[in-house]
Amino acid sequence: MMAHTLFRNSIETMNETELFAKIQLELVNRYQVDPSLASEMAWDLMDMLSAVDGNFDIFEKYFLH
Repeated sequence: MMAHTLFRNSIETMNETELFAKIQLELVNRYQVDPSLASEMAWDLMDMLSAVDGNFDIFEKYFLH
């Protein structure tokens, strides 16, 4: 839960729901992952990135486009 709280504070330009939806859609479309599994994977990825102080703007630029 701590990572999720840190994640909320680190996003300035995009809210977490939009980022979650983009990640989930990318997992489903690019890798043909089941939508329910993609949902779990998206939250886990967001938690992991926030735990290591990941740059979400760079992540969006290179992974989500």
